[in-house]
Amino acid sequence: MKLFFSKCKHYSHRGLLHLWDHFVPHERNYHHPHVLKHRVLAGYSILLVLLKVLAIIAPIALPSSSLYSSAITPENIVNLTNQTRDNLDLPKLAVNDLLTQAAAAKAQDMAANNYFAHISPSGLTPWSWMIQAGYKYKYAGENLAVHFTSAEGVQEGWLASPSHRSNIVNQNYTEIGIGVVMGEFEGYPTTFVVQMFGTSSTATQPIAVVTVPPSTSTTTPVITPSAPQQPEVASATEPVVEPEPVQPVVTPEPVKTEPVTAPLPVLIPTLDESSVAIVQQDGYYDVKLSMLNANSVAAYLGSDWSQLTNSADQPNIWSGQIAYNKTTLGQNGEQLSVVAASASGETERYTLAWVAPDIKTQNFYTFNEGSDRYAKLFGFLTIHNLNDSVRQFYFFFMVFLVAALLINILVKVRIQKVSIIGHTVFVLALAVILSII
Repeated sequence: MKLFFSKCKHYSHRGLLHLWDHFVPHERNYHHPHVLKHRVLAGYSILLVLLKVLAIIAPIALPSSSLYSSAITPENIVNLTNQTRDNLDLPKLAVNDLLTQAAAAKAQDMAANNYFAHISPSGLTPWSWMIQAGYKYKYAGENLAVHFTSAEGVQEGWLASPSHRSNIVNQNYTEIGIGVVMGEFEGYPTTFVVQMFGTSSTATQPIAVVTVPPSTSTTTPVITPSAPQQPEVASATEPVVEPEPVQPVVTPEPVKTEPVTAPLPVLIPTLDESSVAIVQQDGYYDVKLSMLNANSVAAYLGSDWSQLTNSADQPNIWSGQIAYNKTTLGQNGEQLSVVAASASGETERYTLAWVAPDIKTQNFYTFNEGSDRYAKLFGFLTIHNLNDSVRQFYFFFMVFLVAALLINILVKVRIQKVSIIGHTVFVLALAVILSII
C-alpha cells in the first residue's frame, strides 16, 4: 500500500511538472511554455484549417453516409418535425388530411409551372391552397424546400433559418400536412417539398398522430449533385383575422320638436384572405383582393403607396399596382400591406406579404412566432450540425489559447518574447475568421 501511494505521489508530481512546463514560463522551459512553441502553434493552425475543410466537404463527399439517412417522404418530414418539437417540450403536430391535400396541390403546382415561391405565378398565396382544400384555419404557415437529397437535409435547412424554424416551433400550430413531388427546376431533376402548418378554426375530420422514431443525427443542407446551387428554403406564416361583428346602431327616438337623422352604421373593412393575388412584374407588383365594407383601399410598400380601385359591378374587388425599388428594398425586403377605410370612417391595416425582389423566394410576414428554445452554449452558440460543432470547438480553442497567452504574459511580465505573442495572436485571429465564414 505504501508503494502504491508512493508511486501515485511520484506520478502526480511529474504530472504537475509537465503542466508547469506546458503553461507557465520559467527557467526550466527557458520562459517559453510548450503549448506556445512555434511548431505547436503551427500545428494549431493546420488543425483549424482542416476542421473547416471537413465541415465544408463532408456533406458533399458523403451524401449517402449517416449524415443523411432518410428519403424525402411526408412521413419522414413529419417525424423529424415532431422530433424537433418533442426535444423542446412542445406538443407534437397531428397530420391533417386537408392540410396534406393542400400541401400536395401546392407542390404539384410548383413542379408543373416551374417556380419556387410562396406566391404562384398566377398570384395564389399559400392560404389559397388551404381554403381550396376545405381547411378553415385560425393560424396557418408554410415552409418550402427544393434541391435537397434527404429528409434530414430538408429539416436542417429549415432549422438553420430563423423564419422557417419559427414555423416549426410555433406553439400556436397543432396540425401539419406535407406535400412531396418530383419534378424539374432550373433545368435539373429535383424534389419539391411543401410543409403546411395550421390550427383549425372549426372542427375537422379525425386526425392521426404520427409516432416519432428514435432520434437520428442531422446535418447541413446538401446540394443535389446535378443542381447548380445551394438548397433553397422559404417560409411563410399568417393568422386569420376574424371579421369583427358589425355593431348595430339603434336609431334614436325622434325628438318632438324636430326629427333626428339616424347615424351611419359602423362598418369594419374586412379582407377576404383567399382572394389575395400578388404578381411580381418588372418594377411593380400587381395586387388584387376582395375587401368587404371598404370605401377606399391603398397599398403600401416601403416608402411608396398606391390607391387601389374597384368597379361599379364588383364593388368589393380592389386592384392596382404598387411600385418597388430593388435598391431600396434590397435583401431585407419590406412589408406589402393595404389600408382600407369604410364609409363610417373605420380603418383597418392588413399585411399581405414580406417581399424582397433581390432574393429568389419571398417570405410572408411572420406572425405569432414560436419561442426559439434551442439549447445554446453560453447563450449564443446553437448546436445544430457539423459546422456548428466545429464552431463550438473554435470557441473553446480560443478560450484555451487566450488563457495560455495571459499566463505567459502575466507570470513573467519583465521577460516577454514578442515572437511568441505575435504568433499566438495570429493563430487566434485565424480561429476567429474560420469561425465566422
